[in-house]
Amino acid sequence: MKKQKPSLASRLYLIIGLISVGIVSIFILTYVYAVSALRNQAFRTNQATLSMYSDLVTTSFHNAEKFLSGFAYNDPDVAALQNDNNLTRYLALAREQQKMEEAVPSHSGIDGFFLYAPRHQLFSSSAQLWVDSIEHKNLQVQLEEDLSAGDLGPDGSGNWETYQVGEDYYLLRIILHSGVYVGCWVNVENLLAPLLESTLEQDGGVFMYTAEGVPLSSEAADVGSFDPADATEQYNLIGKHESLLAVSWMGGEGYYLVALISDESIRSGMSGIYRMIILTVILLAALLLLLYIALRRMFIGPMKRLVGAIQRLRDGELGVTVVDTGSVREFAEVNASFNDMSARIQQLTISVYEQKLKKQQIYLEYLKQQITPHFYINCLNTIYSMAGLGKNDLVRQLARELSQHLRYTMNSRDTVQLGRELDHVRNYISMTALRYPDTIQFFMEIAPGVEKALVPPLVLQSFIENTVKHEVVMGETMEIHLTAEEYQRDGTRRIHICIWDTGRGYSPDVLRRIQWEASHSSDEYALGDGSHIGITNTIQRLQILFGEEMQIQYSNRPGAGAQCDLYFPLLVEGEENI
Repeated sequence: MKKQKPSLASRLYLIIGLISVGIVSIFILTYVYAVSALRNQAFRTNQATLSMYSDLVTTSFHNAEKFLSGFAYNDPDVAALQNDNNLTRYLALAREQQKMEEAVPSHSGIDGFFLYAPRHQLFSSSAQLWVDSIEHKNLQVQLEEDLSAGDLGPDGSGNWETYQVGEDYYLLRIILHSGVYVGCWVNVENLLAPLLESTLEQDGGVFMYTAEGVPLSSEAADVGSFDPADATEQYNLIGKHESLLAVSWMGGEGYYLVALISDESIRSGMSGIYRMIILTVILLAALLLLLYIALRRMFIGPMKRLVGAIQRLRDGELGVTVVDTGSVREFAEVNASFNDMSARIQQLTISVYEQKLKKQQIYLEYLKQQITPHFYINCLNTIYSMAGLGKNDLVRQLARELSQHLRYTMNSRDTVQLGRELDHVRNYISMTALRYPDTIQFFMEIAPGVEKALVPPLVLQSFIENTVKHEVVMGETMEIHLTAEEYQRDGTRRIHICIWDTGRGYSPDVLRRIQWEASHSSDEYALGDGSHIGITNTIQRLQILFGEEMQIQYSNRPGAGAQCDLYFPLLVEGEENI
């Protein structure tokens, strides 16, 4: 099947669609790029904030470590806490408590100091004013318990340690000297409070993670699995539906400061561009709709009407015209030219059709005249022979039957009822039997109701005459069978006539020739010079009268002789359309 080319309308729609997709894609890419730029800007700004705050925390921790070192190694009262003298021991403890309370306010980066002498189980601590007393008490109890049990102490690395009490996380720095633990602590939540009070709190949250990526906050578990190292060089989108922008910075103490910023708050700065994109898309859709209406009115509509008219003309609808309702001058000229061409084609087709009908009518009369002289010669030769033998009764019978035959053949109609054609065949068989006595046996099986079917005159006689001419031998019995029945195909009534004999059948050359003639139009071979009558004559008459609705099949019947099957529409009086 030939591939159908795309229409003008489809190409126009494709071009409009591609332009629309291109424009929308440009806006979308612009929006995506702008969002990415805002995210990068937010990443750099917040990472700078985390870096500066990390430097402050590092400085604060360094100052606290210097105080602890001097306190542990240079203060004689620390060693006195291990003295066995109760008075000496408690006076030293009181002095150390006083020193810690005086030092705490100057170290705003930590929450408090503590010391613990395990030999006499002496514990003392001092906290900043903002530390809750209950939290302070709970921390004292837990520190004393863990230090006493040996579960807590300096790890030898000199780093700040992670410590958890209940749901609170702490960073501890502990020094052990002369058997006494000296340390300080800071609540992670308090450590991050200055950042939480900034704009970061409004955008999401700030958390601290260990170097191994463990969060020091129960709230950080809500964001799911996250490695802070992934957000040190560029932002990382995490959380449900990637709704949080993560910014990470590793401080000098080996801890990560992580800011989680709501991506929605970042994109809120793009609301103006987003509204502009939506408005542009709406305006573009409206413009495309107007363009579509204009194209349909000026180009596509007139083109479809013209193509439809061409298709109807191609399908055989003569006189079709195109009504010009467009406003384009070129289409008006094309439509006028088409209407003029259609009128000329109609006139030419009618003229050619009339000439073809006239030619076919002349051709039919000529073919009928071809058949008649051929049979007349055979009959006159038989009468002459019988008269010479003195068979006057047979001469009279043959003359009477020949007169009936002449009366039938002189009928000027193109079709006759099958019943009349069968009567003519019987008359022909009767005349032939006089020429070949006790030789021909004729059998007919005619289905009820088909006698009124219309057939071309002399068509059946031609096939039977061909059998008599080529197969009948005097003294040898020859059977000729003729059947006719009605059948349905595609909802239409048709008739099937089968003629076969018990002779030798067709020779291969003859069978090929008549099969070729049966499958080709009568226009493909000439009228001839009158000597080629027989089966070829019959094929031409059937093709002229019934056209493509007629089929002829020739074969050699198994166990018998030649066979011919005729198939054509079953028409009755008043239904002739041929």
